[in-house]
Amino acid sequence: MSTESYSLEALTDLKRRRFEACDALQRRTKHPLVFARSDALELLAVEKPIEPEAERRRTDMDVVVADQNGKGRIKGVRFLSWTGPIEAAPIGRTVLCTTPVCTWAHYAGILTLKELIVLGESLMRRDRRLTRASLEDFHAYLGRADHFHGIRNCHRALALMQEGTDSSQETRTRLVPMMYGLPEPVVNHPVRLPNGRIIFLDNAYPELRIAIEYDGNYHRFSGDQVLRDDQRREELEDLGWIYIKVTVVDLRSEEGEERLAQRIATKCEAVLGVPVPLRPRMTVRQICDGRRRTRKPLWDVVPRHLWRAPWATTA
Repeated sequence: MSTESYSLEALTDLKRRRFEACDALQRRTKHPLVFARSDALELLAVEKPIEPEAERRRTDMDVVVADQNGKGRIKGVRFLSWTGPIEAAPIGRTVLCTTPVCTWAHYAGILTLKELIVLGESLMRRDRRLTRASLEDFHAYLGRADHFHGIRNCHRALALMQEGTDSSQETRTRLVPMMYGLPEPVVNHPVRLPNGRIIFLDNAYPELRIAIEYDGNYHRFSGDQVLRDDQRREELEDLGWIYIKVTVVDLRSEEGEERLAQRIATKCEAVLGVPVPLRPRMTVRQICDGRRRTRKPLWDVVPRHLWRAPWATTA
C-alpha cells in the first residue's frame, strides 16, 4: 500500500465512487446499513492508515452492528459487531457511515498504535477542507465510551495526537526522533521570511532552528515545485535554519528510521556544541507515556554559551 498522501481531488473521487457502491448496496435491503472502517474513510474523504495485510486484501464492504443479532446476510458485506458507541453520519440522502471519531475508535482493534495516531491526525488536517474532527471531539467520544476493543490504545494515541498536520508521512516522521529519545518536534511551525511571507515547517525544533521536512513523490513530478522547494530551503538557510529532508526511504524500515534519528541528532550537536546520543529504540507505546515527555528538552539543558550556531549568541 502506498504511504503517499492523497490530494483533495483524489480523496473526493474516492468518495464519489465509494458512495455509488454503498448506495447501490443499501438499495438492496430495507435495513439501514452503517458502513465502517475503510469504507467509512472513503465516504468521509479521509486519508487511510496502513492496515494489516489481511484487511487490505479484503474486497467486501464493512458494516458495523451493535451485537451478533444485528448481523445479516448480504452478499459482499462483512458485518462487524462492536461494543463501542456506534455513531453514524449521513452521506448524501441514502448512505450512513460511522462518524470520523467513531471510525477512528472502531479501527483501534486492528491498527498498530502508530497507525492509530496517524489516522487520528488525518482527521485533524490544517487544511479546513480536510478537517473532520478536533482533539475535543476525541476526548468527548472516549468520555461517552465504557469499553471496546482497543480503547486503551485510543487513550494512548490521544496523548500524542496533534491538530493541524498536513499528511500521514509527516506524522510518521515526527514519531521517529521521539522513538530514539529526542524531543518531540513542533508541528507546522511558522517562519516569517525576509519578504514578509510566512511558511510552515512540517516538523521543527524552533529553538535550534532545525527544520525536518517530508519530501513526497509528488515533488519529483513538478519542475516548478522543485524550484519552489529549493528556493524555500535557501531562504530558510539564509535565516540560519538547518534543513533535513526526509523521504519514504527513511521511513521504510527500522534501520532507515535509526539513520534518520542519527541525522537529526548530528544536526542538534552542530547547534548545541555537545554530543547528543540516541537512546535505544523505544516503542510507540513507550513514548506515549507522559513521564518521558516531561523531561527537559536539549536546549534547556545545554548552557547557551556552549552553543556553536552563529546566531545563538546574538538571538
